[in-house]
This record gives sequence, structure tokens and C-alpha cells, in this order.
Amino acid sequence: MTTPLALALAAARAQRRFHAYSAAERPLDPYLVQAEVASLAKTSAVGWKTGFGPDRTPIAGPIFASDMRENGGTYRLIPGEQVLVEVELAIRLARDLPPGRVYSIHDVLAATAEMLVGIELIGTRYADPDAVPFEARLADNLNNGAYVTGEGTRDFASLPREGLRLRLWIDGALSADHPGVHPDGDPLTGVAAWASAQADRLGGLKAGQVITTGSLNKPAPISRPARLEAELEGLGRVRLQIVS
Repeated sequence: MTTPLALALAAARAQRRFHAYSAAERPLDPYLVQAEVASLAKTSAVGWKTGFGPDRTPIAGPIFASDMRENGGTYRLIPGEQVLVEVELAIRLARDLPPGRVYSIHDVLAATAEMLVGIELIGTRYADPDAVPFEARLADNLNNGAYVTGEGTRDFASLPREGLRLRLWIDGALSADHPGVHPDGDPLTGVAAWASAQADRLGGLKAGQVITTGSLNKPAPISRPARLEAELEGLGRVRLQIVS
């Protein structure tokens, strides 16, 4: 039987509204809820956002096909919605990383086809996300609202991943210009950790998927139509139009 939280999250997606979370919906398995929502929404995981939970357990949220945008694409705000804009380094896998073994960052790089700049919109299906426990936010795709993949390179072997220069423009005005510093140092730290600990119910890390690594900037709140452009030196630029 489908879990109540999955039914509620899928309905919130379909109806473009926010869900009032109840403690009775507390998920026993956030990854099961992710898979149930994908099934109900008739979508699939074309990417993953990776990182660590509050206790430093490796975690991941799927990026659904319905939430992925091409460079220069658009994202339509739900009435009353505020998203957070994060500039991130991502990879596109050349081959599967099957579960059941320990992966190093070197292993991840060996399985990478290209390295990309991306913008993640941190969003939620919850009406009051601050009152929602972490496991419920993980069940809601780890707060993934949308993701847009930008330019990249296949010649990344000598690219210094720590401290790449980051620039973010909002409506043409420079909003951020600084080295992109990741809290884990190497942005691929969380990717290798999740690859080693995979616990999802959506098929794992597959060739062609985009794996993103977390924000390199202070997330910028947006609640209105806006034109976004970001750059990571050595990778290129990414663009997204937010509309109402």
C-alpha cells in the first residue's frame, strides 16, 4: 500500500500547491517515499543531489525528469513560492556505479563523462518546511525544486575543483563573485560517499545521470520572476528564467 506521505507529495506536485505536513505521515523509509512519488507522478530519476545528513550519513535525493531543465529553460513559480538559488558543480556519468562496493573520488572521476556547472532551485512541497523533520525533507527529494544543467567540459582531469571562481547574476546584476567553496572541500566527497552507501529505491547511479554536489554560494532567495545566469570558471555558464 502506498504511504500517505507519498500520496500527499504526489498530489501537491500534480496540483501545484503546498502540503500541510502531519506527524502521522512521518516516513519510516524516505527512499521508499521518493520511489512511490516517482511512480505516482509517472516520472523517473535522471539525476541525483548528494550530500550528508545531520549525522554525516551519506544521503541523496533524486532529480526527477519533470524537474530537470535544459540550459536557458524556465521554471514557473507556484503562487506564494520562494526558492533558493544555488550554483553547483555537477558531473554526468559515463557508466553505472553499482551498489555493493566502496568508491573513492578517483573511482567517481573514472566513471565521469563530463563536468558541468548547474543551478539548483531549492524548493519544497511543504507549506511550513521549517516545521518538517529532516527525514520528511529527504523524502521530498532532499528539497529539490528544479535543476538546470549548463555548460561543461570533458577535459576535467587537471581542473581544480576546490575554489573555482563563481559568479551569479540576477536580472543582469552581479549578485555573487567569489571562489566557490564547498563545505566538504572537494565537491565530489559526497558523491563518492553516497555511491558507497546507496540505499535508494530508484535504481541507483546510472550512466547518463547528472549528479550534483551542493551549493558553492550563499543561497539566494527568489520569489518573483527573474533571469538567472551563473558561471564557474573552467566549466562555463548556465542560465535559467524564473517566471510566474
